[in-house]
Amino acid sequence: MNTQTSDRRLITKLIFRLLPAQILLCLIGAVNGIISSLFAGNYVGVTAMEAVGLYGPLNLLMGAVRDMITGGAAILCGTYMGKNEQERMQAVFSLSVFISIAAALVFSIVMAVMGTFGLTGFFTGNGAAREIFNHYLLGQAAGVVPMMLGSLFAAFLSFDNRGRQTTAAGIVYIAANIVLNYVFVQLLRMEALGLALASSLGMWIFMIIEAQHFFTVRSSFRFRFRGMHLRDSGEILKIGTPGAAGTGYQSLRGLIVNGLILRFVGGAGVSAFTAANSLMGF
Repeated sequence: MNTQTSDRRLITKLIFRLLPAQILLCLIGAVNGIISSLFAGNYVGVTAMEAVGLYGPLNLLMGAVRDMITGGAAILCGTYMGKNEQERMQAVFSLSVFISIAAALVFSIVMAVMGTFGLTGFFTGNGAAREIFNHYLLGQAAGVVPMMLGSLFAAFLSFDNRGRQTTAAGIVYIAANIVLNYVFVQLLRMEALGLALASSLGMWIFMIIEAQHFFTVRSSFRFRFRGMHLRDSGEILKIGTPGAAGTGYQSLRGLIVNGLILRFVGGAGVSAFTAANSLMGF
């Protein structure tokens, strides 16, 4: 019973320690949504806003997978850290990086295939909106890997008391996103593809700034294949599932709501819904 109480207290402490990083990531996502909405509405058009809205449920689905891996790996690593089992801790960290990259590549490939061959009919039946949405998917496919790793690195930076590095990365990301949107959307007129590429490239910058710490001697975590056990992936996903369930529900809800709006209101309704959600993200 004492062991169970000790483990419960440790997990509770870990959750609250990770909370600031998760709040920051949510804030970054909200700001990114507002920036994309502003540039889409002012320089591309209502149909581009519809494309951003159609992408929302897919983005939430990837967010659920990201949260599941990040939450499970962080709690499991923290548990081993509390028990001073350094080898197991390093193995779980390495495995979580590997799983994140693998999941991101799967999503990226699926999105690239859907965007290239126009396999997006179940999102919308509007031909013009589908074409723009296909371009938007292609741009977003380039940013799935850093999106997955950015969240994971933010959690492990918290363990090393490097939360300021995540904050700095977030500030740079927001600034870069504004500049890249201005260049791609307003100057180069790349429309929906430019909107997505600005977000994707900004996320690469965010992730690279975070990743620098893990190549220094100050880092408690190192990526290495030695000692990594794939069987631990089941434990990571099991622990992380409850924390990701809410985001998964929001993804399904968003897909249903988009379908209802398209059926009874039209693309303009999705655009309005997207603009409202961008503000409500705060």
